[in-house]
Amino acid sequence: MARRLISAGTLVWLTLLVAPPAAAEPVHHAVRLHRDDPRPAGDLPVGIAPEWQQQPQPTGRRRTSRRARRRAQRRGWEEATPPATINGIDVVLPVAAHSRLRIDHRDIPYGTGSPHHRFNIFLPGGCRQGQLPLVVWLPGADWSTIDRNDCPILWLTSHGYAVASVGYRPSSVGHFPAQRDDCRAAFRQLAEDAALWGIAPDRIAVVGQAGGGHLAALLGLDGQPVGAAAPTASEPAVRIAAICSLSPFTHLPTLGPDHDRASSAASRLIGGPLPELREAALAASPLGYASPGDPPTLLIHERTARLVPVSQSERLHRALQTAGVDSQLIIHDEMKPGITADSRVGRLLLAFLDRTLTAGTVSIVVHDAAGQQDGG
Repeated sequence: MARRLISAGTLVWLTLLVAPPAAAEPVHHAVRLHRDDPRPAGDLPVGIAPEWQQQPQPTGRRRTSRRARRRAQRRGWEEATPPATINGIDVVLPVAAHSRLRIDHRDIPYGTGSPHHRFNIFLPGGCRQGQLPLVVWLPGADWSTIDRNDCPILWLTSHGYAVASVGYRPSSVGHFPAQRDDCRAAFRQLAEDAALWGIAPDRIAVVGQAGGGHLAALLGLDGQPVGAAAPTASEPAVRIAAICSLSPFTHLPTLGPDHDRASSAASRLIGGPLPELREAALAASPLGYASPGDPPTLLIHERTARLVPVSQSERLHRALQTAGVDSQLIIHDEMKPGITADSRVGRLLLAFLDRTLTAGTVSIVVHDAAGQQDGG
């Protein structure tokens, strides 16, 4: 009988054809699970995780991110304040930045509505009840450059405060009292629209540094209401409840020889050399307005401040104490790192606001870096 030779490749093929399959792990078909798949984990095929684990491709992630941004923008506009009339002008109040921590409204007109007559207001995000205390920041170190967008106290919104940053005419555009009148008009607008912003018109504090600190003290101490121009029984005059001035100008005639020159910032503010316009310099000095009944005042002054000598805050503090006003003076070596939430100045400011705007009148004692007691 003739034999046929079987090649090695054919023999292997025949063996695989007739041999029973070896035991192996069960093979499951790929199952695409949805995020909200209602089946319990025990009903899922073996080897399939109960969570949705498929990761989007990079292009998909970018597309999803763009869609999320568009949804957030739509929600921000929907949650913005409806169109309102402010100072006789119909404006829409868009939300420039909406997050859990803060809601920003920018370029709100007041006064004449000129580019200098604008303010920004920042509100705590999320749910809130009742009226918010308001802290108004007055920018400008020497009244010449006014940038309302540079507001170092925005972190106060995370502590439940509304914050407004007010622009006003610089000294190159108008001489004093233009700056005071602009700020007063801005306060009036904020007070009239208190219900629109959800702020408490009787709990308004004003804060500023150097030139802004000068205006803060002037507005709080001059005794003029900052509320409605013609107060009524239903709309009483609104007065500033607390003042915090950082290294402020308080008495222009005694700033020193360098400030007496016509080119100095203080001389440009009043329109001429301080010695020649002494009456105007006195009218622009907060020191002359200290009187009983003035709001609580916190003065924080840098000991080595080059622009404003520390004697300016010392003189105002003594005048306020003599008038029986709740006044605190903190003198320290340097302002760095500024008015941040974790700086000493920031902590002093927050404690002062908590005491004067939210917790009633409770006396506190603060010690300076040398351990000397300060305060009224």
